[in-house]
Formats: sequence, structure tokens, C-alpha cells
Amino acid sequence: MLFKTPQIVLKGCLLLLTVSIFGCSKKNDSDHTIKDPVVMTFDKLEPVSEMHVFTVGGVQLDSHNNSKTIQNYLDRNYSLKTKTGDIFYSSKFIEPGVTNNYGQTRFIFYDNGKIRYSADIINVKVLGDTRILKSTVTNKIEDDPIITAEFFKYKFDINLDGTYNYQYVVHGDNRSLDVSLLYYKLVRYDEKGNLKSLAYGIAHNELNESFIQTLTTFDTLAVKAYRIKYSSK
Repeated sequence: MLFKTPQIVLKGCLLLLTVSIFGCSKKNDSDHTIKDPVVMTFDKLEPVSEMHVFTVGGVQLDSHNNSKTIQNYLDRNYSLKTKTGDIFYSSKFIEPGVTNNYGQTRFIFYDNGKIRYSADIINVKVLGDTRILKSTVTNKIEDDPIITAEFFKYKFDINLDGTYNYQYVVHGDNRSLDVSLLYYKLVRYDEKGNLKSLAYGIAHNELNESFIQTLTTFDTLAVKAYRIKYSSK
């Protein structure tokens, strides 16, 4: 008998950037001295949406008329039968906050072009006013199969060894930054009423809204979006 609390762990950040991206200056290549790094510290964690729960075909449950049903769904735990026995999942919704230690995290932009956010960042992809920060941290796809679905708005990089590098979706400039945070819970049953799959947790990403339309009669999805705000003081 196993107990799991699956959640995408958000961990890392670092890369060589130009002045135009984050306002960091870059010294001569022969100068490896780090001087006066730019530091952005945590301001607040701010919800940018209410809790939304969707059922078949993307029908959204009314939060007032279905408040009890929604709460029961968010609080419910699950067990999944496997070849090695039943696995029990503690999937009760807990509002992200102090327990996630966001107040202790910060961005550090070094003079030599490196960036750190919980861990090192090895790549930055710029998409308009959105930046995707690719971390050195890797997770196994088999532990988070939802990564391969069309669930997240900004796709994760998939490695040949069956892992993916964790990424952070970031908005803002060289004075303040917002990191996207998405709570999700997706439960799917088969036609016989057996639990087929369960995915839940938080990710520094955003929902691909077209995914909602793919929900079947046996699927239920809950999502709530946040922004983690940082600024230089």
C-alpha cells in the first residue's frame, strides 16, 4: 500500500542573457567577478481567478448553485489499483501560500549574465512580454504524464531519457516580475466507473483553455490561477 501526494515541484533558474531581456549588464568574458547582482524579492501571492470546475464538454459548474459538489470534489481523496496494489492519493485542495515557502524565494540576476530562482536557469525563451525560464531541475514524465498532454499553455521540453526540464512562465520587466502559478485537479473515469487517471498539483504555468473542450462525460477538472509577484527594492 502506497501513499502519494503528486505535485509538480517548482524548483529552478539560470542563463546567459542580454541587457535587453532583464536589464542585467554583462562584463568582459575574462572578468568572472560577480558584482552588485540585481535581487528581486517576494511581494505577494495573488489569485487572478476564482476556482473553476468543468465537466463534460467544458461545462462550468456554477460556484453558487454547486458549491457543495465543488467542495466535495476538491476535498476528495482517491485510490488507484495497480499491479503492485492500491495507491492512495491525498488530493485535498490546499490554498498555495506560506507552506510553499514563496516568501523565501527570490530572483538574483548576476553581472555575468547568470540568473537564479530557487535553482539555476539554463535557457530563456522570449515570447512577446512572456518569458519561459528553463531550469536545471528535471522530473520523470512517468511521474507527471499530464506533461505530454495539451494541458499547459506553455509546453515543457521533453528529453530523450524520459525526463523534462522544469520551466517557469514569467511576465514583467527588470523592475518587477510575475511568475504564473496554476492549481489543477483532473480526474478521469472509464465507462465502467473505474478511476482511469488522476493528475493534481501546482505548476508555474498556465492552462491551455482549449483543453477544456476535450473533457468527456467521465472527466472533471478544477483550476485556479495565481501570480507570484517579485520586485527590486
